[in-house]
Amino acid sequence: MGQFPTGVCVVAIEAQTGGIAAMTINSFVSVSLEPLLVSWSLHNDSGRFEMFAKAPRFSISILASNQSEQAAAYASRAEHTPRESDFERASDGLPVLAGALASFVCSAFGNHPAGDHTMILGEVTGISGAMDGASAALGFHRGEFVSVPES
Repeated sequence: MGQFPTGVCVVAIEAQTGGIAAMTINSFVSVSLEPLLVSWSLHNDSGRFEMFAKAPRFSISILASNQSEQAAAYASRAEHTPRESDFERASDGLPVLAGALASFVCSAFGNHPAGDHTMILGEVTGISGAMDGASAALGFHRGEFVSVPES
C-alpha cells in the first residue's frame, strides 16, 4: 500500500481530561455530499482507541507541506502530550491544527468495523482554511513525507 500516495491529516479531540488529544492519519476520505460526511480509519489496537472512537466531536486538519514536524509528532505511538501552540480553536471551541490548509469540524456519525481498523464517519459541521503561505499539501509515499503541489 506504500506505493499509493496519500494525504496527511491530524485528527484532534477535546480529551476528557480537558486537554487536547491528537493523532496523524493518512486515511481521510470524503464520503458524501448530502449530508456532508467524511471518514478516517483508527487501528483497533491503538492505545487511544476508546478515546477517539467514542468522541462525540472531532476535527480533521489537512496538513500543509511545511508541517511534517507536526505530522511526525502526532504519528508517534508513544504517549505524548500535544503542544497547545500547535493548535487553535475553531469557532465552536474544538481544537484544529494551526496553519493547516483546511480544517473540518465534525460530529460523530457512525463507526464501522473494517478488519483491524474501525472506520470513523463524521458529519461536517464547520470548515475553515488558513493557507499561511503554503501552496502545497503534505503527502505520504513509500514511507516518507512528500510535498503535493497544487496543479
